[in-house]
Amino acid sequence: MDAPPAVRRLPQPPPVPVYAWRFGKAVLAALWLAAVVAAAAYGVFGATISVGLPVAALAALLAWVGAGVRFAQLGVFARPLLRVQGVRGQLALTFDDGPHPVHTPKVLALLALHGHRATFFVIGERASRHPALLRAIVEGGHLIANHSLRHQPWTPALPASQLAREWAAANRTIAEATGIFPRWCRAPVGLVSPPVAEAARRCGMLLVHWSVTARDGVAWADRERCWSRLSRGLQAGAIAVLHDGVGGENCAAVDLLPRVLDDMRARGLVSVTLDELLVSGPSQ
Repeated sequence: MDAPPAVRRLPQPPPVPVYAWRFGKAVLAALWLAAVVAAAAYGVFGATISVGLPVAALAALLAWVGAGVRFAQLGVFARPLLRVQGVRGQLALTFDDGPHPVHTPKVLALLALHGHRATFFVIGERASRHPALLRAIVEGGHLIANHSLRHQPWTPALPASQLAREWAAANRTIAEATGIFPRWCRAPVGLVSPPVAEAARRCGMLLVHWSVTARDGVAWADRERCWSRLSRGLQAGAIAVLHDGVGGENCAAVDLLPRVLDDMRARGLVSVTLDELLVSGPSQ
């Protein structure tokens, strides 16, 4: 058996994040205040304030927390990288939930055929079963990033200490196979919470979200709807998401990718890794 490569840390360019909505906190706080005022008015004119106000305040708080977790673009609990401004002719295709023994090689072959590079957000437990695929990704000129150890949908509710241990374990698996520690991480389903942000900080990683997604993360994803969502956001500086780790015999990402790459060629776009995209963007 081949000896694992020596672990090394690549020099990293500084991140140049551009946030979709820098006023997310203020707007959500205003919504919360409006709910409290409405509850108070209801308490005066329709019921006792002692009942209406706490119920409305709790509902508003839950909505605020839920919006912050589900919509990372709002920047409520963290400000992950969404896209890169000032870039010409380049975007970053990213692939989640792999590596998959059938689908990932097909994606790699299509990218190589068209001369594109991408970033693969791999799940630690799957990576441990397919170290050769990790090496194939790196040898193809692509970048590997961390997509958690187990891809649990309740990740945002877990303690930061547990998340940090799990993400560190996934990093070790990746480093043992490729010799490179990931610098980027993406939370499962893109759900961001204070523990998620803190765990990323403890592991020395940067959170990345996306500017456009096909929503192809389920086996039964409708290809035409996925394409409709994705095509609107294929532009310079974009970070696009597809899923190479989903599906049985068929994978939406594999089915969509030829169409995506043809469309990119028509628009004069090429996919590069996240690190390369950041180098292309202006300093801030």
